[in-house]
Amino acid sequence: MRSDILVIGGGIIGLACARELARQGRRVEVVERLHAGSGASIAAAGMLAPLAEVPKPGPFLEACRASRDLWPAWIAELSAETGLSIEYDASGTLLVAHEADEEAHLDKVAHAAAAVGEAAEEIHHDRFREWVPDASPGIRRVLRLLGDHRVDNVQACAVLAAAALAAGVTLNYDVDVERIELLDGGGAEGPGVRIHVRGGAPREADHLVLATGAWSGRIPGLPLLPVRPVRGQALLLQGVEWPWRGCLRSRHGYAVRRGATGLLIGATVEEAGLLAQPTVAGIASLLAFTRHTLPGLDATRLDTLWAGLRPATPDGLPLIGRLPGQPVWIATGHFRNGILLAPWTAREIARQMTGQEPSGEAAGLSPSRFINLPMESEAGSGYTVHS
Repeated sequence: MRSDILVIGGGIIGLACARELARQGRRVEVVERLHAGSGASIAAAGMLAPLAEVPKPGPFLEACRASRDLWPAWIAELSAETGLSIEYDASGTLLVAHEADEEAHLDKVAHAAAAVGEAAEEIHHDRFREWVPDASPGIRRVLRLLGDHRVDNVQACAVLAAAALAAGVTLNYDVDVERIELLDGGGAEGPGVRIHVRGGAPREADHLVLATGAWSGRIPGLPLLPVRPVRGQALLLQGVEWPWRGCLRSRHGYAVRRGATGLLIGATVEEAGLLAQPTVAGIASLLAFTRHTLPGLDATRLDTLWAGLRPATPDGLPLIGRLPGQPVWIATGHFRNGILLAPWTAREIARQMTGQEPSGEAAGLSPSRFINLPMESEAGSGYTVHS
């Protein structure tokens, strides 16, 4: 079984890359152990927030801003291709401060926004209380980031999978990849790659795109990639009737609208290995944030708890680009920015796979910055594909 391109990983990054490449006329197959986007991609909050970490001006921030700006047209394309809708909101983020150190953080964010031309405005307390009636009266200051948007990432993953199918992508779930083999001879574009799967026939392709998120770190047959899992726990409340439809954030957590009356509360940042389940301590910290920031929600129904594993790298930047001298492209390590960067990553991978040089926004993101070729990961590491 041979394709032009094999994409390993069916989360939002893998699906976005697969759809983009199929639209260029390539024969693309996606293999994924779980359902479409059922790992970190649906555990996320869907914030499209380039200034969330107060980044310094530079190529990565420009990539985040560019991808944020791609989202509205991308949603329109996906909806036109599938007839399905995706919830999207451009109200912005309300960044709140209780204490003096939090006000200093707001000053840093406002300065960072001004430096790159992102709109930010101070919100009067009375206006804030109208928008968010359950907020604490102890909130001292509110800054609105108008360039922060949000998307229902669960809907987006489902619609993206449908759009990929409509573009001709073959989607295969319940597939465990055990090993990747670089071939000595093969297709017209070069030797190619072969993936060995548990309980099934190997698959071959001219090129491989690796989009396996937190499970990308030790893959038999490829160089070591320094990607580690970082757990994030979240919860969903139902019955929240606010005029405000965007996001609310402090240094200790965030609240993101979801659907008509939902409010998603997140998220922890935990070094917990590959353990992707909620814990008492993690949920307690989210509830503490909620009661401190939004005490009016004490009687609100607690609907759902969950956890996901973000793919983190040593320098906090994703791995985007080709492994030197190999028919393998890497698209992983997005940490908290996977949803935000999905359309840009797909465009960048497709650009590089057609022989173009990386864009200026991709400067410093090549996986070669961490790889000492030809060192390989251990053959017995038990790699399993997840999104």
